[in-house]
Order: sequence, then C-alpha cells, then structure tokens
Amino acid sequence: MKPKLVDIKKVVHLLQEQCPFIIFAIISGIDEEGRLNLIDNVELFVLLETSIGIFFALEKILPVMTVLVPEALCDVTLLNKVDVITRFHASNSRCLFIGNGKEQSYRQFVQRARLDYRIFKAQYRLNGSVDFFERIPDCR
Repeated sequence: MKPKLVDIKKVVHLLQEQCPFIIFAIISGIDEEGRLNLIDNVELFVLLETSIGIFFALEKILPVMTVLVPEALCDVTLLNKVDVITRFHASNSRCLFIGNGKEQSYRQFVQRARLDYRIFKAQYRLNGSVDFFERIPDCR
C-alpha cells in the first residue's frame, strides 16, 4: 500500500495563520516528505502561550489537522502540563515549526525534557524498578 502524502507546508502555514498562540509545534507520524506512517496516529505536540485557554486552542487546532490530514487520527497534546515521558517523546520527534522569536523556548524545552527524563530514569533505577525502562528508548 502506497503511503498517503500530507502537504506539510500547508499544515505549517495554516497552523501559524489560525493559531498564532502556538509557541512551537512538534509532529510524529509524518516524515519530512509528508508520508503518513499509518501504523501510528499522527501526534501533534504544541506548547501554548500561557494566556490562551485550552479549549479555545483545541477549537482552533483540531479543525486544521482534520482538514489537512483526513486519512489519519490526529492526537493533539498540549505540552504546557504533561508528564516527563510525554515531554521526552515530544523532544525526540520532528519540530514542525517554531513561532517567530521563540527559538529559545524550543531549545529550553528540549534540553529540559531530556534532562528531566534522565533524572526520572535514574530515580526509577535507584528504586529497583528497571523493567519499565526496557521498553523506553535511551535518552541520547
């Protein structure tokens, strides 16, 4: 089966145009050429400005993703308040776009997510429960 193609430039353009409150967006499930990995859902991770309400943001983001990626189920994760493992997963996915002047916020997010994951993993190992991490990729 031939993989479906998504117009990544159009996704970026519409998200930036209709959702200017997104500091940065990260995507998983679509490669650089726009091919959908139909094994997984498309995951869109976004960091929002703190002044924006969650429901307002979702009302703006979901229609864009539904129209532009109709072949796949799109999960939207708001990175403002998520756990260590979710932040780590997002930090290892592909950056879709960074808002103007927000590059430092993105770099800090990635560095902090990876550091927090290392600390979490070390604390978990100290408590004697290593089995859980056999299924999670190492932070490199």
